[in-house]
Amino acid sequence: MRMLIWTPLNAAELQKAMHGGNVGPAALVPVQTGTVLLPPPATRLNEAAYMTSRVRRIGGGAALAVWNDEAALLYLFTTTLGRASMWGSREAVLRLSAQAKQSGPAGRFFDRATAGMIDLREKERWQLDAIDKLTALHPAAGRRAPLERIRDFTNAEAAIPDFFRAAGLQEVAQVAELTEEGRADFMLQALEPPRAQMWPSALIFPLLVVAALATVLLQLPAVVYYLIGALLLVVMCTLMVALRRQLVRKKPINTVLPVIPVTQGAVPTD
Repeated sequence: MRMLIWTPLNAAELQKAMHGGNVGPAALVPVQTGTVLLPPPATRLNEAAYMTSRVRRIGGGAALAVWNDEAALLYLFTTTLGRASMWGSREAVLRLSAQAKQSGPAGRFFDRATAGMIDLREKERWQLDAIDKLTALHPAAGRRAPLERIRDFTNAEAAIPDFFRAAGLQEVAQVAELTEEGRADFMLQALEPPRAQMWPSALIFPLLVVAALATVLLQLPAVVYYLIGALLLVVMCTLMVALRRQLVRKKPINTVLPVIPVTQGAVPTD
């Protein structure tokens, strides 16, 4: 499975803004039409979507592509909510979704319960909304060729490169193809997924239990327990924020947001 994010903002400005805003980690590939971001391999779909949403606010828009050999998903973000286009059979899309989300049994059950959403891709209004978002992201894009590729939703082969190429984003399509070949894997494997350590949340319940026992044994007023509980929650939230900042902001910019060398402005090199 592969993921990439494209935004029309140039790599230098994007890298600086992402580092200051604690967005990432990801590798950045400069292209003439902006920047392609390659998230670390272990990134979950919700983490990639959150990163894309943050990049949208920084760069004025963003697109998130997720694909494997049998299905593809494309989310176009011009506002907080992205518009999804999907290619492949219903079962293939569900398998890709579960793989990208790293879903357990409950997550896979929820996906199947809401699988009717996949049928929205057949609606003309849904397809045209996606094209509207595309042209808002990339005004130079034509409408006919990308719309034809969206309507060919049963054909997942090369769907992501084909769509970007149809939209006039040839360099982004090239990066997608080279990503499939594994050309950026060595650098991406050195990046941590955009996932903060969660150990503070595991401590909240045991500490609340200890505080409750201490309140009972020492016969303290109930208000003391509530104050202790509130203080623990504040401390844990502070720790979570501090750990989250360790992901990007507290690390060297070229370590967590490396810019991959390019050839002819688009192609990542080994």
